[in-house]
Amino acid sequence: MAASSHFLRHRTRLILLGLFVRGLWALLVISEVRKPETPGRLSIETGDTVGYLQPMESVMAGGSYSPEYRMPGVGAPYWVLRQVFDIGTSRDIMVVLQWLLAGLCVYLLGAIAHRISGSDKVAYSVYFLFLISAYANWYDASISSDSFSVSTLIIGGYFLQRGIDRLRMTDLLVAGIALAWLIFLRPVSIVLLPVMLFLAFRFASWPRPFVAAACIALPFILPDIAWTWRNWRANGTFSPLTNQGLLPSDFVDEVRGHAMAFLQCYGGNYIWWAPGSDMRWYGVWKGGPDLDDEGRLAKAPPDYAIVEGYSRDSLIILSETIRALSRPGLSSADSLAQVKRINATFDRYAMIYQREAPFNYHVLSRLRMLKNVIWQHGTEGIILRPFHTLPWWLKAFKVIQSMLYIFTYTVGSIAVVVTAWNWRKARTSLEIWLPFVVVFMTLVYPVGLRMCEWRYMVHQFPFALTIGIMFSWRLIDRFRSKQVQTA
Repeated sequence: MAASSHFLRHRTRLILLGLFVRGLWALLVISEVRKPETPGRLSIETGDTVGYLQPMESVMAGGSYSPEYRMPGVGAPYWVLRQVFDIGTSRDIMVVLQWLLAGLCVYLLGAIAHRISGSDKVAYSVYFLFLISAYANWYDASISSDSFSVSTLIIGGYFLQRGIDRLRMTDLLVAGIALAWLIFLRPVSIVLLPVMLFLAFRFASWPRPFVAAACIALPFILPDIAWTWRNWRANGTFSPLTNQGLLPSDFVDEVRGHAMAFLQCYGGNYIWWAPGSDMRWYGVWKGGPDLDDEGRLAKAPPDYAIVEGYSRDSLIILSETIRALSRPGLSSADSLAQVKRINATFDRYAMIYQREAPFNYHVLSRLRMLKNVIWQHGTEGIILRPFHTLPWWLKAFKVIQSMLYIFTYTVGSIAVVVTAWNWRKARTSLEIWLPFVVVFMTLVYPVGLRMCEWRYMVHQFPFALTIGIMFSWRLIDRFRSKQVQTA
């Protein structure tokens, strides 16, 4: 990277500014979301926090790693902290670590843009737009995998390119460690390991190629061997990534799990905590009934959700049966029996749908899931108070965040397609790494796994934003050049 670059010369100031602004975003989300009963003073507990931390608490108490569904990407650093600190302090230090990495990554993303474009104006544009964006960093105070995932993606790409530029093994090792951590945070990222190896050897000739490959691969392989051995000893199963499949077994056994599996068949939105989602119509909801009358106001299943073998009336009866579970007077035995019948009905309808509507099931459902996950304004999880009740500055904040999201996944999507199409012309590993990560992380959940949580668009957001900004500057420069030629 050019030493004469204005952007690169001001690295320290830019990192400090990144830390300051990211700290403001963290304080904002803490003030909006944190519950007083949460351990510590900073951390925010999510629906997944227990699944990440409880296994480590169980081990420390002399028990087994349980619940064992999740890989220890979040739990491992927490376990290290718990050797010294109490629960609340350990969680708070996790928040501080997430904040430090997030602040650093604002600069690293700008440096990535500079390395690709060679332009200070592009680097500063990426830096400042990512700086003011809270979309990818709204999770910096949450005990979950999202903040670390965003940071490790950026760190991995930056150090991969720096290692190639300098032919330095230590940089490759940092990239390998970042990728290994990412895989333990989000197991689907295992696909990125061969991609990083390919890029390392496509853009550099290493004097010791086996050592270079080991620097990238061993940071994942070695701990994963230990993890796989642990799973074999505990369960007698070969599980190099997650245990229990795509979802934890306790969730799969619930009505929510069976309802979700049915909705996935036709591409319905199964997000039960989102008012108005398809799942709400079936009587599966989260929060008070005042949110949307327990889903009765949610949209009814579309016509393509109905096939021969069950009718719309069948689904109405099923939804009313689910709602009846929450009514008083039902004994525990009767409730369990009813849950069993409901689950069996969802399973039967799912099998019928797969048989009667194969094209919908195999193809269109995945495209609908893609729409479910992308079609958002980017602020659904940011400041949950109704928009009309917010002060003007928070309204402006949400509008800006929404504009950044829409720009990123409209202009950015076009730019990603163009960049990916021309991948053979890439001069740096980053010109392949960025669009591949965006395409893969965008498609793997809705298209590959039929999953559509809004936060699945968070992890690739910085790269999509970067590509969109670089694409926009190229268009602007071409337009200016034509204007000069015609003048």
